[in-house]
Amino acid sequence: MYQIDGKKISNSMMEENREKFEKYKPKLAVIYVGDSHSTLSYIKSKSKIAQNYSIDIKIINFDEKVPEEDFLNEIDRISKDKDIDGVIVEKPLPQHIDIKKVSEVIDYRKDVDCINLTNYGKLITDDFIIAPSTPMAVINILKYENIDFTGKNVSIIGRSEIVGKPLSLLFLSKKFGGATVTVLHSKSKEITEYTKKADIIVTAVGKPFFLTKDYIQNNQPVLIDVGINYFEGKIVGDISYETYQLSKAYTPVPGGVGPVTVSTLFKNLLILKENYG
Repeated sequence: MYQIDGKKISNSMMEENREKFEKYKPKLAVIYVGDSHSTLSYIKSKSKIAQNYSIDIKIINFDEKVPEEDFLNEIDRISKDKDIDGVIVEKPLPQHIDIKKVSEVIDYRKDVDCINLTNYGKLITDDFIIAPSTPMAVINILKYENIDFTGKNVSIIGRSEIVGKPLSLLFLSKKFGGATVTVLHSKSKEITEYTKKADIIVTAVGKPFFLTKDYIQNNQPVLIDVGINYFEGKIVGDISYETYQLSKAYTPVPGGVGPVTVSTLFKNLLILKENYG
């Protein structure tokens, strides 16, 4: 059992692309609504990394009561700005703003988090050049750790459009070898039948310590914890600490998938800049 260092992987990804970042000097518009301390803190952490790699970040904030139509018009305007190479709208959004409408007004050529249907749909046809940053971060972690999942049994717990669904397509993709994938969710029965046979388990549930040692056998699976939860004043994952100890390798929370998600987002920005200028 060993702990995967997400920060180390993230730093490696950024350093490998330093010359390209400095060559293109891409500009990213980061848009958020409201005054959430956690959202702003996350944005600032991105900005700090960006400053070291010639990435220009423009932070744009909207009042949480902004009318949906006004918000969409502004996103459309920002997306059409020739000086902007990438656009990301941070979540969560207020209930009155439909994320699907937001995805429609972001130019697919600047859609760094792959929410526009043009980019999202290419995951199905295996014709994608970028993928949603969190699911792709999972793949990047396995690649950097030289964990080959070709033909391996992968259990993904969670079927969200943000993580579970796109991640299942990435695991199935011929670009990465192709795993045998099972997506488990709240309606799934006898989840342990699948997880106990899994070589890799990915959790994206949003429940503290959801995955206990009862879900795995002594086959020492690789555990990838995408969950970010607040428990007794601390940030914790979906997997219990004692379950980590039974794994072949695991990503901690914090310090696992999160840092790699940020570097993957910047890699997406670079790919879009290279392909669409």
